[in-house]
Amino acid sequence: QVGMSVEEARDFIEAYFARYPKVREFRDKVIAQATQDGYVTTLFGRRRPVTELKSSNYRLRSLGERLAVNSVLQGTAADVIKVAMLEVQRRLEEGGMAARLVLQVHDELVVEAPEAEVDAVKTLLRDAMRGAYEMEPVLEVEVGAGADWRAAK
Repeated sequence: QVGMSVEEARDFIEAYFARYPKVREFRDKVIAQATQDGYVTTLFGRRRPVTELKSSNYRLRSLGERLAVNSVLQGTAADVIKVAMLEVQRRLEEGGMAARLVLQVHDELVVEAPEAEVDAVKTLLRDAMRGAYEMEPVLEVEVGAGADWRAAK
């Protein structure tokens, strides 16, 4: 399906980890901690049980390893976007703006705004999303505007 043999795929993965050893270190640390605790924790402290790591079935344990690592990363991203949503809403209300938050899709926020507020809302969105969680490197935020979602991208 990916246009390479299993051996080539293994070599590719090993080359990736050789180039980025901190990724493997992070992965191994998350899996070890989750195996010990029975759960993983996002950077915001939210927990997700990962019972598959205790399974005697190799496939289930492998699934648990993927769930553990992905849950930390994707769960933290979900936490960040939720904090950003709350901050955007607070700033819109405090600014007395007519703009309104209408939709969240994965790591995107969709806001409807009158033309006169577009520039202010773009700045507000960028600042609120960057400030949702202080980290290095600073989160990259792209902001667009348009008559519809496609035009705004």
